[in-house]
Amino acid sequence: MIRQQLALVASLLIAMQGLPSAEEAEFARVVRNGDTATLRVFGARPVDLAARKLVDEFALPVNVEDPFYMNLLDLEEVKPPRAAGSGSRLLAPKPSALEIRLDLNADGSLRDARKVVQDLVDTANTRLPFQYRVDADGGVFMLVATRTRDDRGRSVELNPILDRQVSVPLGTRSILEHVQLLTQALGEQTGFHFDCCDSVAGASAWGNTVISFEARDEMARSALLRLIRNAPPSPHQHSRESGRYSWSMRCQPRESSCAINVAPRP
Repeated sequence: MIRQQLALVASLLIAMQGLPSAEEAEFARVVRNGDTATLRVFGARPVDLAARKLVDEFALPVNVEDPFYMNLLDLEEVKPPRAAGSGSRLLAPKPSALEIRLDLNADGSLRDARKVVQDLVDTANTRLPFQYRVDADGGVFMLVATRTRDDRGRSVELNPILDRQVSVPLGTRSILEHVQLLTQALGEQTGFHFDCCDSVAGASAWGNTVISFEARDEMARSALLRLIRNAPPSPHQHSRESGRYSWSMRCQPRESSCAINVAPRP
């Protein structure tokens, strides 16, 4: 009997060693079934994952802004990259799952994009320790984190970073230079450090375009959207599309650092 128990424990340990980590198991899937579909995601930033899947699968123009991660119960320690020092301790949001239903047209497109975005936010607000709102501008949707949990586990209101007013002096520069001036103004207000557009798509596909631009005490989100709308389309995009590019702002847990990544919609 004891031998059988030991063998069972050993087999369980071997099986557990073969399980993927939370990071490796991260996924976003759309399962279609006629005129409906189910969007399922699992990962450290499920709202971001879901939005990116809607961008990739349906070319839906949707952007996401991270909450601040303040409560250690919402975080977990992750293995640092090889380039980091051996004593580094990196924190990441704990993985969560979300699932929403999608109604489709006969051609497989979304029947009601606004409803899909609102359903995603409503589901996230019910199941996650964060709260989001939906902003819309000319067919482009922005999912903005508005609440988080503090160190004591209390739900507290956030002042979203891109809600702040910024000014960018009039000038003819590359879009990337305009964005750098915008994030510099945000940094002076918040004390945060911002990296923008470090993805290949963000840095080259639109960032090098030279335009004349100015922002006068304008909400940072609106200014960023105007800059992105001035970008030329990629070769596979139509010239009159609204929101040819989408962005994702991710903030490092318990640090004053955020990254804004820009990528073209398919």
